[in-house]
Amino acid sequence: MTQPQSQWSELSDRLEALALKLKLHLEQTQDSEEVEQALGKLRQSVQDAFEAAGTAVRDEAVRSDARDVGRLLADAVSTTFARVSEDIRDAFSRKS
Repeated sequence: MTQPQSQWSELSDRLEALALKLKLHLEQTQDSEEVEQALGKLRQSVQDAFEAAGTAVRDEAVRSDARDVGRLLADAVSTTFARVSEDIRDAFSRKS
């Protein structure tokens, strides 16, 4: 299984490559200071978002909450499937 750090690293590399390609296309179509400013803001926003995500991932309280939410989701899905299975059994029993 791939480690989260390597996944984030790969995502970062791919985003940088995509940004470069977009930059090259924009340079071919427009030479506008506004476009460069917008890209700078976008770049900073993405960097801020990834830094916040990295901080959150290292926070034990966030990880604990994520585990709890995962367990609750699994329990809810399990309970729902059990109820659906019971309803289906009941429906077939009444038809027999």
